[in-house]
This record gives sequence, structure tokens and C-alpha cells, in this order.
Amino acid sequence: MKQVRRLLPMGLLAGIAVALLVSSGASQPQPTPKKTLFSTLKLGQSVTLTEKGSAWDIGTVDDEAPLTHRVVEVGDDYIVLRDEAGSVETRLPATAIRAVVHVRTRQK
Repeated sequence: MKQVRRLLPMGLLAGIAVALLVSSGASQPQPTPKKTLFSTLKLGQSVTLTEKGSAWDIGTVDDEAPLTHRVVEVGDDYIVLRDEAGSVETRLPATAIRAVVHVRTRQK
């Protein structure tokens, strides 16, 4: 009987401690996503892919006109593009990209 009296308060304290830990972890603000070379590109976005010597340029335009490739997958250190015909998929590491260029056709 004495053991039950000791265990009950200890169990109650342990439960409160767990509840506090869980509730404080959920209320922390979400970390802001880190900016990468490909942060401005979105899945399905139409882009151009141009070879510049031993590197590549990826280009975008304000207009929704179809360009030569579409963004299929974006990682922190790579990108996957598919040509408009859908027959060629190109996987490029970030080290192979010279620049991501955005052309504005409209004034803000």
C-alpha cells in the first residue's frame, strides 16, 4: 500500500512533465525554409535550359508561354527537368548550373 502511495504522485508528475514537453514542442514557430539556388522555381513551371560551355543556364519568363522544359523535381542540390515533348528527362546537380535567370516582361 505504501508503494502505491509513492508511485501515484511520481506517475502524476511524470505525466505532467510529458504533457509540458509535448505542448511546448508543438508551439514553437516553424523554421523558415532555407533559400537555395532553385528556391524561385516551382514544380510544373516552364523554363529554358541552355548550355553555356561546361555549365547550364535555367531561364524563366513572367509570361505563361510554354518554354523548352518543365520543372519535374527540385531538391536542395539538384533539379530535374523534362523537355516539352516529354521524351527527355535531365537531372542536373547544382554544381552544373551557372545561373537561374528570370526575365520580367511586365513592369510591377
